[in-house]
Amino acid sequence: MKCYVHPDVDPVGTCTSCGRGICSECAVEVQGKLVCRDCLAAGKVTTRKYDPNTAFLIELIGGFFGLLGIGYIYVGRTNDGILRLVLWILYDVIAAITISLLLAVIVGIVCIPIQLAIQVGVPLWSASTLKNQLMSETLPQV
Repeated sequence: MKCYVHPDVDPVGTCTSCGRGICSECAVEVQGKLVCRDCLAAGKVTTRKYDPNTAFLIELIGGFFGLLGIGYIYVGRTNDGILRLVLWILYDVIAAITISLLLAVIVGIVCIPIQLAIQVGVPLWSASTLKNQLMSETLPQV
């Protein structure tokens, strides 16, 4: 096999996209792989700087810990990352305040019947106990 552009030159490898032999003059290394200039120019080869799986994990784990947007910052999309980060922190603060208020209201509503039962029940119990104690005492004979 010879270089597909230079038929008199031995190849240094084959294009990982099209499989043709390429010499050192025609070869381009992209992410550790050899490709020919034609495939690179035609857009058949993606030139990703960052691993999508790594970016995904950084964004996912960062989001779980309140740092949504850090994956975008990692891959160089700083504006998108900062926007997401600021909006996510703002959302977290608003959500925490809302949940706290709702929880206080719900606990308050749940406690109202309990408080009413205590307000009525304890005096009733105390009065009944006093009455029973007085009724069980013997009255002095006049």
